[in-house]
Amino acid sequence: MAHFPVNIPRVFCVGTADTKLEELLFLANSVQSSLNSFFSNKVQVVAIDVSAGQNAEKDENLVFSTMIPRRDLLTSYFQSTAQSPSELPADRGEAVAIMSKALKHFLQEEAQKDHEILGGVIGIGGSGGTSLISSAFRSLPLGVPKIIVSTVASGRTEPYIGTSDLILFPSVVDVCGINSVSKVVLSNAGAAFAGMVAQRLDRLTGDSPNVEEKLSVGLTMFGVTTPCVNAVKEKLHKLGYETLVFHATGVGGRAMESLVKEGFIQGVLDITTTEVADHIVGGIMACDSSRFDAIIEKKIPLVLSAGALDMVTLGSKDTIPSKFQDRNIYIHNQQISAMRTTAEENKKFAAFIADKLNKSSSKVCVCLPQKGVSAMDTPGKAFYDPEATGTLIEELQTLVQTNEDRQVKVFPYHINDPEFADALVDSFLEINLKNPIHSTAPGTASCAASQQM
Repeated sequence: MAHFPVNIPRVFCVGTADTKLEELLFLANSVQSSLNSFFSNKVQVVAIDVSAGQNAEKDENLVFSTMIPRRDLLTSYFQSTAQSPSELPADRGEAVAIMSKALKHFLQEEAQKDHEILGGVIGIGGSGGTSLISSAFRSLPLGVPKIIVSTVASGRTEPYIGTSDLILFPSVVDVCGINSVSKVVLSNAGAAFAGMVAQRLDRLTGDSPNVEEKLSVGLTMFGVTTPCVNAVKEKLHKLGYETLVFHATGVGGRAMESLVKEGFIQGVLDITTTEVADHIVGGIMACDSSRFDAIIEKKIPLVLSAGALDMVTLGSKDTIPSKFQDRNIYIHNQQISAMRTTAEENKKFAAFIADKLNKSSSKVCVCLPQKGVSAMDTPGKAFYDPEATGTLIEELQTLVQTNEDRQVKVFPYHINDPEFADALVDSFLEINLKNPIHSTAPGTASCAASQQM
């Protein structure tokens, strides 16, 4: 493996030298030039070759001033897995998968070095290269600048970005040589990346004044639970907490739990758990079977409610599956429809949630609004169904196994009533103050309005 000066911040420019060497070198030089304007040669740009083709080795002599050849990445990766193959497999799909794992292994090792600073990562690629590089980039912590100049930086980008802060920078033209357009795009990408790196290094090494850190609380929201979440957010702000609000679209829940895993979030008010409905019934904004796991594993205080479990989110009217055609459907807009959930479906939601919470050994409080779980679930609105909502509340009361650390509270309010927002905040403060890890949290607790089960 190549060796570099210790304590000099480095950024990595990643691409496939067997097919995009010219573009990779142009981008690396653009990044170095832009960084020099900030730091006067005090940040080093290192190119990384992640070629997956069989004839890549012959190109490794055509290198940037500092380049890590793919054989070094593979050697390090295979040593870490106690394997020693001499070359990549002939199957391109298998070769790409291995190169992606090797890049991920290398970057994670770099990010974990205490004596060196990883300034950021930037890559370039078509659809295959973007897939290879993005998986490794996503594994880096939030805040590490990560950009890919890509041909697929429009349309369906979730598979590449996931819940990370990775940025896809449109290449406009195909990544196929240097021309009048690609010069502009790659230069702009290099300059934008350099600015991000400069900000990161200034934050890590500068003499910024010490600012008292606030405990961060994750909140989940949907349009139909916005009044509740906004009220909770304002109350928590007044008490000195920072709040991070996530749209419960499937990706939103995963993003929140990713930040929980990384330690950015110290408490959660999971008010809007509608992703569970989509997961079980088959909506387009579904969580997966791991929902709630990160919160439980990190043992952070959790207040959970049943927000928007009265609905499953579907696509446009003409894409609704035939099996749902006779259901209570509400057309939200041209792209989104909502379907009212049934009592039987609500039993399944309750079972899913209870199964997760019953495994928790941390402080959990389930807060349930008797008079409706969304703006649509109220008298005169399309999804008002006291029987279905009542079944949901009753099943959660029955299935969640209560003890000193795990409570279920039922309140005679609608989810968007101000009183219910008060109850949610009070419940959070109560369990947060009981948790030794968070005993310094501001505020005092009062749950007089609740009916503890």
